[in-house]
Amino acid sequence: MSYDPESDLGRLRDEAQRAPSVFYNRPWHFEYVPPDHIRLWLRPLEGPMPLNKARAREYVISCGAALFNLRLAIRVVGHDLVVWLLPEPTYANPRNPPTLLASVEIVTQRVKKAGIREQALYAAIEQRHTNREPYRILPAPLAILTAMEDAAAQEGAYLRLLHPREAKRWMRRAAKVDKAFIPPFPNSVPPADYGPPPKNRYPRTRKDFWNGEKRRFERIPQLMALSTDDDTTVDWLQAGQALQCAILTGTRFSKSARYGQAAKYHAPHRDGYPARRHLLKPDDEARDGLSASFLTQPLESDDIDGEARRWPFRWRYAEVPQMIIRVGYAPERQPEKDTSRERSAEDSSGWSPPLVKPPPGAPRGKPEEDTSG
Repeated sequence: MSYDPESDLGRLRDEAQRAPSVFYNRPWHFEYVPPDHIRLWLRPLEGPMPLNKARAREYVISCGAALFNLRLAIRVVGHDLVVWLLPEPTYANPRNPPTLLASVEIVTQRVKKAGIREQALYAAIEQRHTNREPYRILPAPLAILTAMEDAAAQEGAYLRLLHPREAKRWMRRAAKVDKAFIPPFPNSVPPADYGPPPKNRYPRTRKDFWNGEKRRFERIPQLMALSTDDDTTVDWLQAGQALQCAILTGTRFSKSARYGQAAKYHAPHRDGYPARRHLLKPDDEARDGLSASFLTQPLESDDIDGEARRWPFRWRYAEVPQMIIRVGYAPERQPEKDTSRERSAEDSSGWSPPLVKPPPGAPRGKPEEDTSG
């Protein structure tokens, strides 16, 4: 008997909605095309005016993360899938949404069991979280960061850990950009998810995320740079999928018992191998796993000014910067509001787009030439 995707639309939608997005705006819109297609749209969010390049790029990266969650949810069912990026050139301009970003075809006539890696990444979707609090002095193990780099490479992007000198330069650049005026954008972040204002010299979070008592952040944060070969819409989609795959990989390997995988990664090395029978101390255990947050103000500033995005340090690779990720272990998990379970009751109100076809009269912008440089 062939698989009927319509019976799982609610679950597929909920897993895709758990992807990270800019200001929690969830700019994606899913359209079910019977019998076995699901389309991913970038829906309008800021009115009839075209988006600038910074917003369009970050929204497409967010949609790429949701697309990766959708792929995992379909694979766990036991079916293969085919992803077609930008299937219709008429609706391929992300600066004038709605934009058709991808079409996913589910192979319903054949069963293909999900692998162990896919099962583990799917289980990490529920555990993944963004934390803008100060991170602990305990650094993330290099073995986990290397696994994150490999995961991003499998999705067509490059993720590399920055040297402490490069991290310092990036923080100074972010502090300089923070002093300049950046136009405000729609913000759907719950107050509980705001980060504290920094007490020390350089800011660690966006100014519009500051809330509550001042806290001292880590002196040299662990930053990872995400980049792609080019700067087209397809590259942004690949960057979003690579970003989500890397974060889920870090969550998968860091959520472990004191005597499990995390203990092996934190164990002292002897002759190049982890020491045996190593147990994490109670104060070394990160119960909520690896945390991540984003520092992209300088990249947004370059897009707004119409300049080519570049790192503020010498970079030996001919790549285009897309995202900066701050990783580490937070003392405690921020209370994130789980709205995925409320969505089924609120779809009719228009608060969140349902997994159905957009209305026939929905405006669809014509492609425009990108002249922002």
